[in-house]
Amino acid sequence: MIFKRQRDHHWELHLGKRHVLGRGLERRLMGDFFHRCMSVSWWRLLLWYAVYVVAVNLLFAGLFWIVPGAVSGPRPPTWGEVYFFAFEVFGTVSFGGFLPGNLYGHVVAVVEIIIGIASFAVMTGLTFARFTRPKAHLLFARHPVMTEHDGHPVLSIRVANGRHNFMTDAQAKIWLVANVGEGHRHMRRFLRLSLERDDSPLFALSWSLFHRVDANSPLYGLTAEDLARVGAGFTVLINGFDETYGQEIRARHYYEHDDVRWNHRYTDIFTRPDQGPELVDFGKFHEVEPMAD
Repeated sequence: MIFKRQRDHHWELHLGKRHVLGRGLERRLMGDFFHRCMSVSWWRLLLWYAVYVVAVNLLFAGLFWIVPGAVSGPRPPTWGEVYFFAFEVFGTVSFGGFLPGNLYGHVVAVVEIIIGIASFAVMTGLTFARFTRPKAHLLFARHPVMTEHDGHPVLSIRVANGRHNFMTDAQAKIWLVANVGEGHRHMRRFLRLSLERDDSPLFALSWSLFHRVDANSPLYGLTAEDLARVGAGFTVLINGFDETYGQEIRARHYYEHDDVRWNHRYTDIFTRPDQGPELVDFGKFHEVEPMAD
């Protein structure tokens, strides 16, 4: 799911293949500064910070430059030397070549030092928060399958723990998302799909989720064409306690109705020899195969 701002306070939402444009919800940059800094990519955050540093030092270099004698040294400084002097003040370092030359220069230098220290503190905090933020490394099969399990029709979704560490007390949930009603009564509904097993005490390798399609299931009697007609999709949510992070982590995945493979099953990824350890081939994790007639 992608949620980004457009021009004129417009917003754009992507949920799978669903594309929604919105307006009338204005978000101010400084009003949600931390969220923006945590949600943007690393390269964009670093680019923002680089532009900010260059702009701040241009401003302070201009303040030093407009008053003669604000920067003193063995000779009158050039504009370039004043600009680099502003960088040295911002970083609270000095190479001894130039110094504030009067009271005005000292005041400007003090203000820039305070801004520089505050900027480093904010960037250090953001970097720490981003590096230490717990993230789930879960692998979701590319296609859900309509198959059989224990003699019953089921919707199955395969999930794997990409880190192969232990996620304890893992919980799984699946929702059917579909359009209901027409005209002004049209709405998007979330229908919870019950699972044969919705928890796992130790989730380390692979986990197959099974929703039995019986008379109590929202999917009962529906075909691929029925799901397409209502714009159906499936949202999967996995959460649990990651023993490496020592924190709870969450992961979600969204499938469109046409991602479902009907009358297929997942290729077995486990090899169980008579002797020796089991082999798990994650190279086959996404593979599906038709069910035998």
